[in-house]
Amino acid sequence: MFAVLGASGHVGTAVTQYLLQQGQAVTVVLRNPQKAAAWAQRGASVALVDVHDTDALAQVLQKADRAFVLNPPANPALDTDKAERATVQSILQALRGAKLEKIVVQSTYGAQPGTECADLGVLYDLEQGARQTGIPLCCVRAAYYMSNWLSAVPEARTSGKVSSLLPATLPVPMVAPQDVGVYTIEGPTPYTAQDVAQVFAHILQHPVQVEDIPPTAWLAYYKANGFSDKAARSYANMTAIFINQRYDRPANPVKGVTDLASYLRAELAGCTP
Repeated sequence: MFAVLGASGHVGTAVTQYLLQQGQAVTVVLRNPQKAAAWAQRGASVALVDVHDTDALAQVLQKADRAFVLNPPANPALDTDKAERATVQSILQALRGAKLEKIVVQSTYGAQPGTECADLGVLYDLEQGARQTGIPLCCVRAAYYMSNWLSAVPEARTSGKVSSLLPATLPVPMVAPQDVGVYTIEGPTPYTAQDVAQVFAHILQHPVQVEDIPPTAWLAYYKANGFSDKAARSYANMTAIFINQRYDRPANPVKGVTDLASYLRAELAGCTP
């Protein structure tokens, strides 16, 4: 049996759907009972467990043969580094008591040791802790998710603008979440924020321009979007690391087939211009 943590998100959903299509027995670990019925209808077993409940999570993992592990994002109004590291420790403690054949950890490009660099430091700790369990491990470091742009749709629709922390013409590796679900870490080609705006313009049928947010305004931008002061600083640091490419890029990344336009069109199908 496969246990999947994070089945409510884009990547976890793709992983679970893929496994079910292959005829595998899957238990999804959910905190929200309102999402249980949909997964049960698709053929998955459901364990309603808060990942902070280490004992309950351990009981689920003890029944599994393999586990897909995704650390859930913390509420940005909190100290996200502290909250997400607490979740990592709970997950790792639960894994230590399991007799799994393999663990797959969902991570990110640029994962590296350090504090106040958001997912980069938190997911590095998850990788290292999972490795120390001695259970065979695969860490999937994915590129920038195309789904990150979905939150920009309302602004693009109403104002014709896309606020971007990424410089408008900077090409970066991006990937569709469903491709990561079958072990892809980049999309077919890098994309820029300007590419995103052009796709939005085509879908929404009106001009859309990129509005660059300069580094001096990053903290204010994050705070305006509900991030605590500590979370804003952590995410601003992560943004700088990503933009300045202060991390090792894989020489031969596994590439998916879903391009940016196809992904956004599918996600926005039926969107009213």
